[in-house]
Amino acid sequence: MLPIYLSDMACLAPTMTHRNNTLMQSRQQRRTHAFACFVLIMLFSNGLTFAETTPVSQEEAWGQTLTKYVDPNEINWLNTPDEKFMALYHDDSTGTLQGGVIILHGMGTHPDWPDVIAPLRKALPQSGWATLSIQLPAFEKGGQIKDYADSISSATLRIRAAIEQYKSNGIGNVVLLGHGLGAVMGASFLASNPDANIAAFVGISMPTYEDGETWMDLPKSIEKINLPMLDIYGSMDLASVTDNADKRARAARLVGMTASKNKQITRFETSGTATGGLSKVSGFISYRKFQIVGASHFFRGHERTLNKRIVGWLKRHARGMNIQN
Repeated sequence: MLPIYLSDMACLAPTMTHRNNTLMQSRQQRRTHAFACFVLIMLFSNGLTFAETTPVSQEEAWGQTLTKYVDPNEINWLNTPDEKFMALYHDDSTGTLQGGVIILHGMGTHPDWPDVIAPLRKALPQSGWATLSIQLPAFEKGGQIKDYADSISSATLRIRAAIEQYKSNGIGNVVLLGHGLGAVMGASFLASNPDANIAAFVGISMPTYEDGETWMDLPKSIEKINLPMLDIYGSMDLASVTDNADKRARAARLVGMTASKNKQITRFETSGTATGGLSKVSGFISYRKFQIVGASHFFRGHERTLNKRIVGWLKRHARGMNIQN
């Protein structure tokens, strides 16, 4: 299988820049271009390159591609103690800022991925939410969960860097939003960093990895997230998402009951607490599980509905909050 952005990377291959009208040169150019493409295909499909053992190389390739197509004013380079990574910032476009959203993309993708990520990072600012979509650790063989086993440490530092970026811009009301593996990473981060000053969590199409690392145990992470949480997915989503919806809800019930019992409801009191079956009495504190009928894991054709549901929930549970330790 070829890597996702092979077609974009192919344009970076060396080609002849000087042309004339002779048939011989035309043929030579075609042969050169064909050879360059062949080399790229062999390198990436057969793994005969350093990229297989150097995770950052995929990030570099995507970075080169995104710098060509994304508005340069949106590109930010953030730093952790060990690395530099790309983040795409989109400011609030309403003039009435509600807060900032950190967006975590899914497995094998990037911060401007056309499914879910790009639509949300561009649409949320129209409802008062600035967005900062960050590049998570990327691997050449995206799609194999074992490749991401040791990536949580890097992801944690990057999320913290994104929080600090908002803080430096005077934005204290920060929401964490993730899709797929990005949502699992976000849940793990919140479970391990309760002091991170995050106001709410939005998990889109959160899968359960039965044989993953400890940090990939999504229900266990949810049991420790003492925050308002939206669990949103499609009716045609991955089986690992739909089949475990009740398991995620039970985990949310446990954390809600624990928070109520220990009177740890400070962050919930400033948001609209869900009613009916999702009340404090039943153990759900500001937890909402919502299924979009007909939507797949990538929400193609359902982008507006996804955005609308998220904006509506944020308006009720995180609007204008300013979380401080």
